[in-house]
Amino acid sequence: MADAPSAVRCSIQHRWGSGEDVSSVDQLADLLDELEVDDPEHPDVWISDNEAGYNVSVFAGSRGLVIWEDHDEVRGPLYMDGYSRAGMMELFTMVLQGRTTEVDSLPWMPGYGS
Repeated sequence: MADAPSAVRCSIQHRWGSGEDVSSVDQLADLLDELEVDDPEHPDVWISDNEAGYNVSVFAGSRGLVIWEDHDEVRGPLYMDGYSRAGMMELFTMVLQGRTTEVDSLPWMPGYGS
């Protein structure tokens, strides 16, 4: 997998509160590894595309929940469920590589999926 075209395009938020700029898929794999620990108070990690103005969150657990939110809250949150770990990695990689059109074309549903 190719790394991001710009080292500062995206940032990630770790499960327990710290964040950093992201530039490689290795960082994404490590981020997803954090979801292996059982911690209901900190259920998700996310990647933000700071140029396009949105973030994608993925959640621990068997449901495979992913949520897309735009920073300007123009259209509200969107979600999908049933995502595998490999699917989450591919989605995060699309964000990292700036493939916004591909992310947007996925079968998102309105809301947070609750």
